[in-house]
Amino acid sequence: MTVSVPGREASAPSPNCFTDILKTLNPKQAEAVKWCDGPQLVLAGAGSGKTRVLTSKIAWLISEKHTPPHRVLALTFTNRAAREMAERVHSLVGADLKGMSVSTFHSFGVRFLYRNTPSLETMGYPRSFVIFDRGDCRNIIKRAARDLGIDTAQTDIGSLTDRISRAKSCCDPISLDPDINERWRTLYDRYQEGLKRSGALDFDDLMILPLHILSTDSQVLERERARLDWVLVDEYQDVNTPQYLLLKLLANSGRLMVVGDPDQSIYGWRGADMSLIMRFEEDFPGAGVFILDQNYRSTSNILNAANSIIQHNRDRRDKNLWTSSERGSAVRVLMALNDREESAFIAGEIERLANDGYGYGEIAILYRMNALSRGYEQELLERGIPYKIVRGVAFYDRREVKDVVSMLRLAYNPRDTASLERIANIPARGLGKKSLSVLSIYLANAAQHEPEYVWREIVSSPPLKGRAGAGVAEMAGIMLRISELASLRDAVNYILYDCGYGEYIEKEFPDEWEERTQNVLELISLAPDEGSVPEALAQIALFTDQESGGSDEPKVNLLTLHAAKGLEFPVVFLVGFEEGIFPSARSLDTSGGLEEERRLCYVGMTRARERLYISGVMSRLIFGAFQRSPFSRFIFELPDGVLVDDRTKKGGKNVRGRADGRRWGW
Repeated sequence: MTVSVPGREASAPSPNCFTDILKTLNPKQAEAVKWCDGPQLVLAGAGSGKTRVLTSKIAWLISEKHTPPHRVLALTFTNRAAREMAERVHSLVGADLKGMSVSTFHSFGVRFLYRNTPSLETMGYPRSFVIFDRGDCRNIIKRAARDLGIDTAQTDIGSLTDRISRAKSCCDPISLDPDINERWRTLYDRYQEGLKRSGALDFDDLMILPLHILSTDSQVLERERARLDWVLVDEYQDVNTPQYLLLKLLANSGRLMVVGDPDQSIYGWRGADMSLIMRFEEDFPGAGVFILDQNYRSTSNILNAANSIIQHNRDRRDKNLWTSSERGSAVRVLMALNDREESAFIAGEIERLANDGYGYGEIAILYRMNALSRGYEQELLERGIPYKIVRGVAFYDRREVKDVVSMLRLAYNPRDTASLERIANIPARGLGKKSLSVLSIYLANAAQHEPEYVWREIVSSPPLKGRAGAGVAEMAGIMLRISELASLRDAVNYILYDCGYGEYIEKEFPDEWEERTQNVLELISLAPDEGSVPEALAQIALFTDQESGGSDEPKVNLLTLHAAKGLEFPVVFLVGFEEGIFPSARSLDTSGGLEEERRLCYVGMTRARERLYISGVMSRLIFGAFQRSPFSRFIFELPDGVLVDDRTKKGGKNVRGRADGRRWGW
């Protein structure tokens, strides 16, 4: 999205207007805003006012340097951030900002291509191009794969889509030659031909094609440079290589300001390259570097703990956040025996905090993986504490969980029409509305029989003909097998691994299949000790039937650590601090993975304003099995002064057998 701020009926700012605004900035912020002598890197720690500095810089350029608004380009990563920046600049300047552009990188790419359609046409694309989403792109790849004789039933189309996207993102900007194995080059070329036949671009094209045009057409390059006096970039630690190359070309004049924090670089898994902010001075000689290290969000105790963690990373710029605010409450650490004890403690603390005057909406529980939310949701529901999943979906509302629960319900209750309609065509079985209507009537009339008998009869003599008959017989066979299995564990494993549902979610959700698989396996945790399916279904019904408060009622916030970036809360619970969960098992096998996990921990800690809790357990029931892991190394990187409730402590030593100078107990 691009926010082009329209002209507004407003008077020009008074001569002292911006002087007054500068007075609201601290000396380092004001210095960064006023400096205009070349490329500029602002290293802005968490809660240090980076958005204020960035928007104040734009206002300074317009008000004090008399830069026309339409000659300023501000780039960020989300539509929400773009809107917020535009609104803040207008509130600061209070004058006509017609033409000022605050844009996401991809939105800038779209507008660039529309400005330069002749260059695009020479490459075989139409003026009125369309933009294909991931689903559209997968369909083209699937057709191309079939044309080349690739068995799409045995090939993960999602992984091919990712492979092609990575190849395009790393292609040579001049030749557009992709970085791809020759085995897949023909498929890549067919995919590109398919896009052109459709007059379409994919999201990677919105960066790569502008970069190609700027790299090969000197007239366009000079014209685009001449349009801009300043380029400003938010969250520079998150840029990838094509975005960086684009900035290098556009900001040749040196009028470039980037704001970011290497310590908050947590998106390496999706292409962000932290080395770009680390070597900014090499790429832009003569750059001024400004460090914003005064935090306006968190108490001193929280910042000391966060600094202690992040200082264990080697690949970072030295920067210590500080605050002039009070020390505040000590950071509290719970080292529990098991996850049930952890969940009960957190819910109990939330009740106590609520009695002390904190609103539920001021409290957040942050976790490393989505599957962890189930245990905390369950405990909150049991106690009647309202909650909401932020930037995500509640456990029992997740599509894959609802699919599997519907299969289990239908297997034991053939009259469950809602479950039938949900899963009849997962995967596709040719059962249309008319077929489902006939089947529903048949199942209702067979209500007096046991489920196994009903499904067995359908397998041997389907009530439908042709493709629909074969489809319903297949579905009935799956239901029959589920109804025959003794335990929830066996039933869930059968659905996931033996009847094709695991393959279905891998094909449907190539970017998320691993997480969705974990959510399905987490259902086993409802009855880990070979509990039956009917018992688990009854338990699920009790939880999903409970109300978690009215829609306008403040609720406890549950979200992943990645989703918490950019947010803040008075009270934060960081949970699941065990090796293999946080840091994740995958990060321990990946170069730089552990340091990115530590940065993620730092981000989570600096979301807290007043109170911070950290918890881990010795034994966790997850994915239907008890996982026993050491406490996270991050717990042992905390400074002295945190309050530790170690419920595993024996003989005055912690679970690693190390005497500790921390204060034990609360």
